Amino acid sequence: MKRFLALCLLGCAALQAQQVPGATELPGSPFFIKKTWFIGGVGNWDYLTMDPAAGRLYVAHGSVVQVVDVESGVLAGVVSGLRLAHDIALDESGEFGYVSDGLANQVKVFDRRTFKVVAGIPTGPGPRAIVLEPQTRLLFAVCTAPVLQNPAQPGNQGRTNLNAAGRSAARSGTAASEEIKSSITVIDTATRQTMGVILMPGTLGFAGTDGHGQVFINVVNRNQIARLDAQSIRALLGKLAGSAAAARQPASSAKENDALPVLDWSHESRPANSAQDRLRFFALGPECLEPSALAVDGGHQRLFVACNNMKMNVLNADTGEFVASLSTGPGAEAIGYDPGRGLIYSANGEAIGSLTVIRQDVTDSYAVIQNLPTRQRARTLAVNVATGEVYLVTDLLGMNLAQPGGIGTLRTTPVSGSFQVLVVGH
Repeated sequence: MKRFLALCLLGCAALQAQQVPGATELPGSPFFIKKTWFIGGVGNWDYLTMDPAAGRLYVAHGSVVQVVDVESGVLAGVVSGLRLAHDIALDESGEFGYVSDGLANQVKVFDRRTFKVVAGIPTGPGPRAIVLEPQTRLLFAVCTAPVLQNPAQPGNQGRTNLNAAGRSAARSGTAASEEIKSSITVIDTATRQTMGVILMPGTLGFAGTDGHGQVFINVVNRNQIARLDAQSIRALLGKLAGSAAAARQPASSAKENDALPVLDWSHESRPANSAQDRLRFFALGPECLEPSALAVDGGHQRLFVACNNMKMNVLNADTGEFVASLSTGPGAEAIGYDPGRGLIYSANGEAIGSLTVIRQDVTDSYAVIQNLPTRQRARTLAVNVATGEVYLVTDLLGMNLAQPGGIGTLRTTPVSGSFQVLVVGH
C-alpha cells in the first residue's frame, strides 16, 4: 500500500502543549544539526555508546546493536543474536563490549573486531542499564522488572537462583501495598561469571560511574540517587561465595551450585546510609521529580541528573549536596558530558524534540547556553569527546491513508528505512 508521510501533524500539536524553554545565552558559535545519517533498521531503540578512540557509535536498536563509523556515517557492522538490546558498555582494552538483552535476561559479550557474540551471562529479569566500573572490572546490570518476593530473608544476606528471581517478578493483581524492590546483577568481566545479586528498594533507572570505584543509579520512584561502592560489593560477595563453598558438601547438586550470593539491601531506611559506606542514598529534593537520566563528572565529583519535570539537578557526588538546578526540556532520557569542553547535553525527546546545551565554568557555575530544536523522539544521545560532536537517533513517522476509517482513526507508523543519526556540532 502506498504510504504518505505526515511529518508535522503530531509535532505541531505537541508543540502547542509543551514549548521548549528558551536559552539564557547563545554561544559565539551555536550548535546545529550538521549531518543526518540514515542507517535503517527496525524496532524501538534505547541507549547509545560512543567509542572515541575507534571512532564508532554503538546504537541499541531492536534486536541488534548497530555500529556506525562516525567518519563516514555508514554502518561498520551489526551485533546480532539478541532479543532486545538496551544498553552497551565497552571495556578499556578495546576488545570486548557488553549488551543488556532485556528479553533474554542476559548480558551478551561481543567481540568489537568481528561484532560476534562470544558469551551470554545470566542476569535478573529485564536488564536495561549497564555500567562497567573500571577499577574492579565489575559490570552492574540494572534489572527493571520489580521483585516482589525476596529470595533472601529481610535484612539478611543469603543466596538465590537467577531463574527463581525471574519468576518472582511483578505480575498483575499483586498487592499494591508491597513496596517495590529491584535487583542488580553483579558480573565479574574477568571471568564472565555472575558474582551475585543486590536487592534494592524502589524502581531503578539509568546508571553511571565516576571511574574511581563508585557507581550511581537513579531510584526513580523515590527521587533519589543510590551510590554503591564497587570494591566493598566485590569483597562482600566474595566473602559470601567463599563461606558457601566451604559449607558445601562434595555431593552438592548442580542446582545448589547455581545458587548465587545475595546482598539484600531492599530494606535500607530512607535516606539513611549503610554501614561501611557501601551504599548511600542522595535525595534530589523538590527541584527534581522522577530522575530519568544521569551523567557523572568524575574529575570534579559532580552528578548531572535529568528529571521528568524539565529540570536538571547538579549534586556533589561525595556528599549528595545540592549544587544547582537548571531548566531543560520535556522527555529527557539521556544526559551527556564532555569534560574537555565543559559542556553538558540533555536529549529531550518529547514535543518537537530539543537538545539543551549547558556550560560548566570552573566547577560549580552552570548556565544554559542553547536549546537546539532537534526532532521528535530524539531522546537518547552519545558525546564524542574526541571531536565534540553529539549524536542523537530518531525516525520519521508516517500514516497509511489507505487504511479504512476516517482521519480520527489514523495511526502513525515508522517509515521504513527512516531510522537516522543526527550529528550535532558547531
